[in-house]
Amino acid sequence: MITPHKYLDLSLSLLNLGGVILNIVKEDGAIKYDELLKRVILARGENVKDVYILTLSFLYILGKIEYQREIDTIEYIK
Repeated sequence: MITPHKYLDLSLSLLNLGGVILNIVKEDGAIKYDELLKRVILARGENVKDVYILTLSFLYILGKIEYQREIDTIEYIK
């Protein structure tokens, strides 16, 4: 996912989508999981669904986002 190859669509790369997601979450502070998915699909198209969860996992591992299970939201961590 991170290493490029000749079939990679850069607009759907893990790092590019991570930037899109971080911009959305920074803007709102906290956003519902489904609402975030809708906004990312509007920004990049339906093919985002294949990389969406991987990108969220990547951002979580980096400590940039936190998932709140009780209220089903994703929060930006400063």
